Amino acid sequence: MDDVTYLIFPMALSGFWVLALMGIACLVRCRGKNRRYLAWTAAVFLGALALYFGGLILLGIFGLTWRNVVAMILCGTLLVSGWAGIVLTLACALPMEMPGIPAVLRWPAKGLLVLFAAVVFLVTLWVGPMGIALVYGNSERVVKYQGQTLVEVDEGFLDPWYSYYVYCGPLVRGTERVQGGPTPIDGDFN
Repeated sequence: MDDVTYLIFPMALSGFWVLALMGIACLVRCRGKNRRYLAWTAAVFLGALALYFGGLILLGIFGLTWRNVVAMILCGTLLVSGWAGIVLTLACALPMEMPGIPAVLRWPAKGLLVLFAAVVFLVTLWVGPMGIALVYGNSERVVKYQGQTLVEVDEGFLDPWYSYYVYCGPLVRGTERVQGGPTPIDGDFN
């Protein structure tokens, strides 16, 4: 079982890059609806990627970070648009003639592309939602404490641990913990 694990994740990482390059080739060479849909999917994926990671970098400069709901929406958008991109890349690449590849290698190349797509799709189908739930699944609520508005995040795993950050709006919060402890500061256990 461990041998399969050591094979699957490097194959998924390689498959990600192969599919990305094939997607770019499809955007350049394909015509019609598949190209238009693939272009829109790529635009959504790259926009969400830029907004999430660019936002983390830019917000980090100011001591802020995304709130959990916003981060979950952006990561979910990345997953769904990535899956759609895999399907559209296959729909474009499989009927392609591939004149640069010798005729003997065309079917094995297409089979390898399908294998990479299946591995990437299945790994992200399993790891993606689970990772999003583990990282951003903590409950958040806005509380008022001593005249200050704070965001309460339950960061405990088995036992509750409430961390409090400065409230900076519905999209972002501060990164520096103001206060923390095993019980809510306002006494509300709901």
